[in-house]
Amino acid sequence: MVFSLGSAEAAIQRGDYGQCLKFLEPLAKKFPASQEEGSKVRMLMITALMGQGEEKKAISICRLLTQCKDPDIRQQSKQLLSILEAPSLQRPRNWSIELPRVELTTFEGKSLNKPSQARKNLKKIPPPPPTGATKGLGLGFSTFVFIVLSMLTILLSSCHSIIAR
Repeated sequence: MVFSLGSAEAAIQRGDYGQCLKFLEPLAKKFPASQEEGSKVRMLMITALMGQGEEKKAISICRLLTQCKDPDIRQQSKQLLSILEAPSLQRPRNWSIELPRVELTTFEGKSLNKPSQARKNLKKIPPPPPTGATKGLGLGFSTFVFIVLSMLTILLSSCHSIIAR
């Protein structure tokens, strides 16, 4: 149970909603919605169905969970149901711009928009290797910084005594 539920949660985090539903459907048959495990499975199913754009199925499961014994699940399902049943608003056309498709061609008449064979054959460059463990500062550097800070402190304190006169 835990492994399958964990696998389903991992699939949701990856955005693989179809795989998540494959993990959850047997669990939904095994555990009724009245049980705690069944309600958790169905909440994950709602999330996956919303990700796939299947709002009608998600709404039907949400309606089922509004009758759940667990008050937290019941409240979450009511909130999700209000979101799913809310009317979708049309976005005005002037809120976004549409870019025209530009067709690029060379002097020979070849299209530059299609990937060439040379680009297809390029191998991905591996990332550079890690640089290793971070080393601590040496005694010489620490001594140098201490001397510079001490001299700045003396210099600035003497300036303060000159200004104070």
